[in-house]
Amino acid sequence: MSIDLDITELAERLRRRELRAETLVSDYLERITALDAWLHAYVAVYADEALAAARAADLQLDQGIWLGPLHGVPIALKDLIDITGRPTTIGSPIHANTVAARTAELVQQLQHAGAIILGKTHMVQFAMGAWGFNQHMGTPRNPWDDHVHRIPGGSSSGSAVAVAGRLAPAAIGTDTGGSVRVPASYCGITGLKPTVGRISSRGVVTLSQTLDSVGIFAHSAADARLVFDVLAPAEPGEWREPLDASRFGIAGATLGRLPEAFLADVTPAVRRAYEASIALYQGLGAQIVEVALPATLAEFKAVTGDIMMTEGVASFEREMTDSTLPVDDSVRPRLLVGLDVPAVRYLAALRERDRLQAEMQTRLQGVAGLLTPTTFTTALPLTEIDHANAPVHYTRIGNLLQMCGVSVPNGRDEAGLPTGLQILCPGGEDRLALYLAEVFQRHSDWHRERAHAHAHAQANAV
Repeated sequence: MSIDLDITELAERLRRRELRAETLVSDYLERITALDAWLHAYVAVYADEALAAARAADLQLDQGIWLGPLHGVPIALKDLIDITGRPTTIGSPIHANTVAARTAELVQQLQHAGAIILGKTHMVQFAMGAWGFNQHMGTPRNPWDDHVHRIPGGSSSGSAVAVAGRLAPAAIGTDTGGSVRVPASYCGITGLKPTVGRISSRGVVTLSQTLDSVGIFAHSAADARLVFDVLAPAEPGEWREPLDASRFGIAGATLGRLPEAFLADVTPAVRRAYEASIALYQGLGAQIVEVALPATLAEFKAVTGDIMMTEGVASFEREMTDSTLPVDDSVRPRLLVGLDVPAVRYLAALRERDRLQAEMQTRLQGVAGLLTPTTFTTALPLTEIDHANAPVHYTRIGNLLQMCGVSVPNGRDEAGLPTGLQILCPGGEDRLALYLAEVFQRHSDWHRERAHAHAHAQANAV
């Protein structure tokens, strides 16, 4: 079935007319109908519009007009991205009827490349939370467990679940402290957090102007690169390795790993997967060196918190301060903290961010990328999460230090839940990060494994 194919293969079949875009979109809509009541990935599905766009894409392809590898490919959007005439809920019933007056630039870029918007996906309210929990609009299910409602990760929860559950071949999210990479890890897919500003945020609701990035979910780094190429065309001087089979190697490259002191809290399964990933790169000829971070994980949390909470409450002050509005219990108190951060402390946090960024650049001299686990654990049951302790210990480093990063699946724990490897590169080296991820996936098969939702969908269809 077409939903089993990655974008790279879909693009070729569509271009050759071996598959019609209308058939592809219909297949995804059929699966959404069968499965989304269970997974709760979508806020809204634009079925009629998607089918009409697919028919238009087919007409172009029939006439020999090919707009590129996304032509006819359906994509889902996190519901903080504007589409003219459509509500942008930001994960909140407060904005259920807040209709956008413009279409986000990134949506226009996707549509100009022939991509088809399937619909909008659920998210943590106001993008403030990394577990994926949403009290008022519902929490998507992690598709790797048909029996226990496990967290999908957030805040881009629905986008990750849509891709992992094969309800879309790719989806767009945002990442302020890990909101693409954490759900990618928990849901066993690939998640790219580009350098801040690399993908346009015009028409995307802001949580933190300093830390926000627009990111991409896909089944593989190769697929994420196809979407990234549309949204962030290569700039002069940007690193671009020829991506052909003969050049897919890293012999002689230097990669960084974390020292023992930064790994104390990871579970044994996550640690085993991390060490196996490092061994894979080492076996391909990469040199592995220890890179000590320029601050403790607790210090990163404190600096990031002062920036995120201050800017976040500035973005949503009305919603946070009006106690009559339905704001999640896990969101309001944490954002209200930002009102108590003095301006001098906020500015000091920005200065400390600059210092840490410069120190990190020094420590990464000659190092192509830093390898870390994406999270401490695999996906927890919804009943076991601690909202005061977000699972962004390693991912927030990338946002604070203006780096780019990719999370790729790199193993499974004893319960069969996926683990994730994070690859961090200096800001502006997005294609290098994707390349390192593609190298990993050329020599591993974790990204090819399917979530349990497939079995659940089959059971529902019987």
